[in-house]
Amino acid sequence: MPPVRLSKSAERWFLKRVAELVTVNPAAARRLIDRLETLKQLLSSFPAMTEKGIIEGTRKVSMPPLILTIRERGGFLEISAIRDGRQKDALAPAELLDADDPKGNDEDGND
Repeated sequence: MPPVRLSKSAERWFLKRVAELVTVNPAAARRLIDRLETLKQLLSSFPAMTEKGIIEGTRKVSMPPLILTIRERGGFLEISAIRDGRQKDALAPAELLDADDPKGNDEDGND
């Protein structure tokens, strides 16, 4: 069972979200923290229980209203990103290249 941790950026995002929530509803903020801790324990036992992510080597975990992106890294299962479920999925690097050139041309301008 690999240990589960948050990346620095995911931890910053989550703590900011909790800090915003605690000013409005401290009990809801506590529940969100508890849900993340429960999910981390579950992922440690069942790391492949989620659907594959868009980017190779990642998995997508739904924890409404949040979506978490996880990956294996250095013997850990890392929650590498957290986003609000209303946000669009992140793009894979190849999709970013396609988005830069809507016609699908390569860098030389050839088809």
